[in-house]
Amino acid sequence: MMRILSLIALGVLLVSQPVLAKKPVEKVVVADTPEKFDATIEKIRGQMADGQRYEFLQERDREKVNRKLDRMREMLVEAGSVEAMQPEQKVKLFSIQEEVNGILARNADDRLVCSHDAPTGSHVPMTTCHTVRELAHNRENARHQMDVIKDQNRQGITNSRD
Repeated sequence: MMRILSLIALGVLLVSQPVLAKKPVEKVVVADTPEKFDATIEKIRGQMADGQRYEFLQERDREKVNRKLDRMREMLVEAGSVEAMQPEQKVKLFSIQEEVNGILARNADDRLVCSHDAPTGSHVPMTTCHTVRELAHNRENARHQMDVIKDQNRQGITNSRD
């Protein structure tokens, strides 16, 4: 009997433990009124600059985001606000908004990129995750180190001819 009560208590404890939910996806673009949206546009375009959150956007994606932001603004100016829009207009606006959010979310510098590979000398795969910014920084450091090694080799070859 004591064993059954222990198992029930353990079950209750396990069920009552908090469950960790996935981090909610941040909605970057929120369109409400033209005035509020202007501030959002300014913020997003600032974050697409070098060294900012969306600096890794490819040029065609950057142009697409800018076109879509401009289109959303036009729609808001025409209607005055989301509340004043017809249902079809709202659907179109929110579709454009979700597309922009998707492009930005895929290209954010804090997005995790994970790989599942076996390290050298092992058959046991391990998962490693890095942010897009860390990967870009590591790639740049590796290029710099290769340039230094090439320069050292070049100097060594020219010095040995002297």
